[in-house]
Amino acid sequence: MKDERNNKNLRLLFFQGEDCGLCQGMEIKVKRELSSYKLPLDLIELKTHPKLRGEYGVYSFPTLLLLEGDKEIERTSGFFDLERIKRFLDLHKSL
Repeated sequence: MKDERNNKNLRLLFFQGEDCGLCQGMEIKVKRELSSYKLPLDLIELKTHPKLRGEYGVYSFPTLLLLEGDKEIERTSGFFDLERIKRFLDLHKSL
């Protein structure tokens, strides 16, 4: 039986630092590269949301989490490879 999951349950959390140049660059790249997937993207400033940092175990930034509902299904940090995320999303869509 085919799994009826779809992108409606997926969302992205993007954790970033206040004065982080890499974070700013990766935010632009994430918005541009993943816009066609039409996923909700929550931008989370680590300084103003320390509780979320602990809740999701974010120890470096930028960090991008892909969630299905409340469950983390993919994580990448630093200068991340968005092609990997795209392949994962494409595979997830076809399930």
